Amino acid sequence: MKLIYLAVITLMLSACADLSMYNQTPAPTGQPGEASRYPGNQTSSAKTYPIEDPSLEKPLYTASKPQNPAVIALLDGAHQQSNQGQFDLAAVKLERAVRISPRDARVWYELAKVREQQKKYQLAISLAKKSNLLAGDNSNLKRNNWLLIAQCFERLGNEDSASKARANAIR
Repeated sequence: MKLIYLAVITLMLSACADLSMYNQTPAPTGQPGEASRYPGNQTSSAKTYPIEDPSLEKPLYTASKPQNPAVIALLDGAHQQSNQGQFDLAAVKLERAVRISPRDARVWYELAKVREQQKKYQLAISLAKKSNLLAGDNSNLKRNNWLLIAQCFERLGNEDSASKARANAIR
């Protein structure tokens, strides 16, 4: 009896099987770049297009202003807290904004300003340099970063580096 049930179930399952694997056509063979399916039938109607140099393309993402609404809200909150002298809370919000949008140069600059206000000058210099790397062609942001770097070097007593940073800000 079990043998009959097993045979019926096997027949039912095989009826549901798809035989499409037997109806496939094999992949064409031939030399790479061959325009025709048949080598003896060469046609000159195939158009070719030049491949552009990928080094000429602009970067895919250069954020000069935050696009994410959460980042905008965090920046606004950080500005308010920074204006009230609550630099630690402002830094927490800006660090969260950096985690959300790590390629946004403006967020890195704002965090560098808060670190400068906290008298963490070396960290502020590092963050401003990171912002410069991400700033792309935003010359105004780059200038602000260099001025912040110069101010931090002054506070550290390194006048030579401060003057170099100011020279970079003028360029």
